[in-house]
Amino acid sequence: MADDMLDASELLALSAYIDDGARRAAEGAYPLVKDHALKLRDRWRDNAKRSAGRHGKHYSKSITADQVYDPGAAVWEVGPDRAFPQGSMGRGFEFGSAHQPPHLDGARATVATEPEFNQAVDDFMRGLL
Repeated sequence: MADDMLDASELLALSAYIDDGARRAAEGAYPLVKDHALKLRDRWRDNAKRSAGRHGKHYSKSITADQVYDPGAAVWEVGPDRAFPQGSMGRGFEFGSAHQPPHLDGARATVATEPEFNQAVDDFMRGLL
């Protein structure tokens, strides 16, 4: 009756492989997203330093990168923080107002950071395979 035996060893090996890949993905996602969130923050700050002028001398320091709690994802929020001096002026600096044109500091920083982030995600995912 040994011929009627079911062998799940390959299924168990596949399950272990998937579990290991999921663990490595979870461990690697956080530092990858954090690194690029900080790059985005720094680029946004640099752009703001150049464009805000004297009337926005504190604005660039209000741009922060903070982790958003999400147990199933690596999420960071980047942008002006209203808790800091001139942080509440972010919308006016970014999108303009009746008194100034849009600066688009955050938009330009995002456009510069996005290809690097996408490449890093692609490289990371390929490394898991």
